Amino acid sequence: MKKLKLRKSSGPDRLHNEMLLHLGLEGKKVLLKLINKTWGTSIISSAWKTAIVTPILKKGKPAEDVKSYRPIHLTSCLGKMAERMINNRLYWWLESNKILNPNQAGFRTGQQTEDQLFRLSQKVIDGFQKKKNTTAVFVDLQQAYDRVWRKGLLWKMREVGIQGRLYQWVKYFLVNRMIQTKINNGISSKLIQKEGLPQGSSLSCTLFLIFINDLPDVVQT
Repeated sequence: MKKLKLRKSSGPDRLHNEMLLHLGLEGKKVLLKLINKTWGTSIISSAWKTAIVTPILKKGKPAEDVKSYRPIHLTSCLGKMAERMINNRLYWWLESNKILNPNQAGFRTGQQTEDQLFRLSQKVIDGFQKKKNTTAVFVDLQQAYDRVWRKGLLWKMREVGIQGRLYQWVKYFLVNRMIQTKINNGISSKLIQKEGLPQGSSLSCTLFLIFINDLPDVVQT
């Protein structure tokens, strides 16, 4: 709870981080019991899986173009807390079992962009010394989270050995996710998100790593 940030907008359940931070000892015990209940049963509140999306016009972009808007997803603050707890377990398991590809530096503790830049520059230097050309291909994965195939992700999780409660929690975290679009004072009806990972979730970063974990091996072959 110490990592909760103040003055953050609430999700559909209207719970703010300030409310959670001001809980007394007994309230925190109840909160922990609730999160542990979801861990043991894989039953996750629909409010935790619903996002209110507000389109924000990008600076200097024409308002009449739908691509000029950046969608901001507001989800449950309590749900985000649970996601961080599950993400810590998942990430620890991946690193402890050396599952993540050594060529992957994104979203990993102790690694950064400079590591990849060093690898690239070293390849170029080696090419100069051997009088060979070095070709680099840069790929921008547009709407990366939105395009994740959920069944494929769950299959990859099973393939690397993720099972039991951890697998079940993530599985039910992804199914029946809903979005509502809010413009000014109006809000749309709920729509089901059949594919993709939720924006703004710490868990999505780790799940995306799993989804693309075999990509460097495919490129090398």
